[in-house]
Amino acid sequence: MASAHLAKTVESGSGQLVLIPSKISVPNRPSKLTHRPRLASQLADYSTHQLTLIHGPAGYGKTSLSLDWINQLNHPVAWFSIDSADNEPVRFIAYLTACLQQATQRCPQSLEQVLTANPIHFESHISRLLMELANTDIPVLLVLDDYHWIDNEVIHQGLRFLIKHKPAFLHIVINSRSLPPLGLANLRLHDQLLEIAPDQLAFDEDDAHQFFADRLPFSLTPCQLAPLLQQVEGWPTVLQLIALLSTPDIDSFESWANEVVKGHTYLLDYLAEEVLTQVSPEIKQFLYFSSVLDSMNDYLVKTVTGVENGQAMLEQLEQLGLFITPLDCQRHWYRYHPLFSTFLRHQLGKHYPGQTQTLHQRACAGWQQLGYIHEALTHAIAGENHCALTEILLKHGWSFYQQGQCRILQQALNSIPSATLATNAELTMLGAWVAQNLYQYDDVENLLVQAEQKLPQQMPQPQWQEIQCEFNTIRAQLAMNLGQIKEAQMLAQDALANLPEERRRIRTVALSVLGEASFCQGQLTKAQQMMEEAEQLARLRGASQIALWTLCQQSEIAMAQGYLQKAFNIQDKALQFATEHQVNHLPIMEFIHRVRAQVLFEWHHLDGAEKHSLAGIEILRPQGEHWFLQCYALLAKITLLRGKHTVCADYIQKLQQLMQGDDYHSDWMANAHATMLAYWQATQDMAAIERWQQAAPPLSPATNHFYQCHARNRARAEIYLNQPAKAIDILTSLQQQAVKYRLITDQNRNHICFAQAYWSQDERELALEHLEQALQLATTTGFISSFLLIGKSLIVMLKALKQDYPLADNELQRAERLIKLAQQQRSLNKSITITLDETLIGDILLQADIPELIKSTPLTKREWQVLSLIHSGLSNEQIAGHLEVAPSTIKTHIRSLYQKLNVNHRDEAIDIANKMLRTIQGD
Repeated sequence: MASAHLAKTVESGSGQLVLIPSKISVPNRPSKLTHRPRLASQLADYSTHQLTLIHGPAGYGKTSLSLDWINQLNHPVAWFSIDSADNEPVRFIAYLTACLQQATQRCPQSLEQVLTANPIHFESHISRLLMELANTDIPVLLVLDDYHWIDNEVIHQGLRFLIKHKPAFLHIVINSRSLPPLGLANLRLHDQLLEIAPDQLAFDEDDAHQFFADRLPFSLTPCQLAPLLQQVEGWPTVLQLIALLSTPDIDSFESWANEVVKGHTYLLDYLAEEVLTQVSPEIKQFLYFSSVLDSMNDYLVKTVTGVENGQAMLEQLEQLGLFITPLDCQRHWYRYHPLFSTFLRHQLGKHYPGQTQTLHQRACAGWQQLGYIHEALTHAIAGENHCALTEILLKHGWSFYQQGQCRILQQALNSIPSATLATNAELTMLGAWVAQNLYQYDDVENLLVQAEQKLPQQMPQPQWQEIQCEFNTIRAQLAMNLGQIKEAQMLAQDALANLPEERRRIRTVALSVLGEASFCQGQLTKAQQMMEEAEQLARLRGASQIALWTLCQQSEIAMAQGYLQKAFNIQDKALQFATEHQVNHLPIMEFIHRVRAQVLFEWHHLDGAEKHSLAGIEILRPQGEHWFLQCYALLAKITLLRGKHTVCADYIQKLQQLMQGDDYHSDWMANAHATMLAYWQATQDMAAIERWQQAAPPLSPATNHFYQCHARNRARAEIYLNQPAKAIDILTSLQQQAVKYRLITDQNRNHICFAQAYWSQDERELALEHLEQALQLATTTGFISSFLLIGKSLIVMLKALKQDYPLADNELQRAERLIKLAQQQRSLNKSITITLDETLIGDILLQADIPELIKSTPLTKREWQVLSLIHSGLSNEQIAGHLEVAPSTIKTHIRSLYQKLNVNHRDEAIDIANKMLRTIQGD
């Protein structure tokens, strides 16, 4: 038996060899091993291939994948865990034979020979081994784990022989960090190689979601998981480290994720032990020096590191599995894994202090020579090369700006001393526009003020006046962004009056500011015309950012006018423009994705709304979480309608945290408040609504959609707090202004609020009248979700409307769809929230499980009313007062009601009412 043989020793080149049983035992499968169906389906086809190769850098889950796979197969497994000592032919063949004997019990002579004979001819021994295994009739897997330790050509040659001549029942699996020289190209060509490469081993979102679900006591949202996965590029060991470090709360998780991505000491130690200890000093130095390059080719690595044959070195690193990836099919360009690059740069500073700046300067020169100005600028910043920075910015700065490269421009400008910037009008204006586009409004004013102190003394007065007009145009756009409409209008008008006609780009900006001001003042037609004119001028000037801004504004104007389909089409136009001009990354694109998400949300296309909200967050991620407010508000509303309480609560908490620490534009505040109020109403958190009401922003003339939203928030709070009369007063004034300024979308929302307010104070006819008008307007707007935010009571209101009003076909279809969606909608509050309205009696009588006596002796109209009021929690005296009858009359009705329901107590009647209503309410 194998166990007896393992007690023996064998003579090898390095002395006596004791075969260690654990090296040929299948390792224990980890208890929390993440099953990966995507890779399992690829491995299922293994039997049609000669070899399965699973290769990738350290920590990519090669061994774990193999263990999970063989656990599913339930075949005999010959497992050989290889280490550095196995790079000797006798030792290797001894372990190879022993693991096959242990798995098959079919090669005792070969094992005896390898343990007693010395020397051994590798290929001859393989031949004898295969002869002994010839009669094996069940599939066997031979797993060679960590094959990257082998660089002995004798072993490689022997393994190539084994792969070529292996019997059909034997399948060979190799796990390796490097690509072994085993004739892989030939095997690929003949479709005999099943290969799992590093990009496949990397976790995708499904893998990562399952991985963290098994290890963390809380759920991660897509917008928490996606950026982390992108940063670590699916590296399983890094995700494992984050999970191990995290304590049981989401804040700890995000903190540790941040620290690990930046280069936590545990990760640095892991790479130092697992990677650097296995490479030569020459390769180490090359890794350190080349780590300053985000991407590299032969010329660049020669320029930066000084090596003679850069291409050969890059290919060698790839062969060794050193976290390097080719970027093109010809393998001319490469890059390191970003976390490995971070590690190498840390090592560079540690082992070669003072070299980093010189290396960056070499890289800057190299990239400039190749004509890649963006990359050259990056290294000029890192190398603190002020001369190169100024030269590049003056020559290429505005071109970068038009391409939307604002982030790197900001870094470059910040690297130049402020005193130098203040004496250069061109760089000051570039810096101000960059800061404005990055929403860094304080920096805009600081740059302009510093320049105004220096520039007038350096140039003739007419030239300074022209520059002053451009400064004022920047200030006009800034004032508009801050909601200072009159100030923006004054500055823009002054700029247009004084700027020469040839300064078309800046005049276009001033025109767009005036258009936006007109929009905010309720002059929608005038605003639309100005924005269309500004768009055409921007396109003629190649001013992509201004063109996108005007399209955003046109989309919002169309939405305000109730033309959501037109807004959608304008958004398509903007998205196409951004793709054609390669500016999809611009911060302004968040605006496009956000308004697209708003339209899709109103149409109840929740998946699409979520997709565009998350896209908006990704675009603004470099600017920081402060700017996620609008997208978080949208995601909260989406999860509210989906009934995902925990996720919705997380988003609401984020909104509150952001709004406590920062000031926002009135539009942003209004949308966030509307979302929070909807959540609090859904969870019946009246205390939160009361607190909001006490601190609510003051009302302004509702000439635009955001001031309309502020006032409507006030009205909704009154409805939720059972003060519908106050809500109706607010809404009456609000609707008059919405009609005056032709704000159709706001009229639609106001009618919905009116219906809710009147319904809550039992003014049924007025409620249904407003609901019918809301449905009429929805024929234009396409509204669905704004209706659904009413909650389950919408079901009763719409059933009453269908019964009492002759609806047009499209209104009837929308009403029926809304009823169905409201019934399917999952409530955050699981209680019954609809009432026993007379409209529902017909539906209730059709239910199979209502008391039989009700079917044979139906309740009177008054008895239904009494049951409804009992269900609402009113006492006998309160019911009598509500119906304006004597208490004794109510008692008579209750006795008859209890008899027909076959109950004796009030609680039993309420339970029956709940059962009746639950079928209608759905959930």
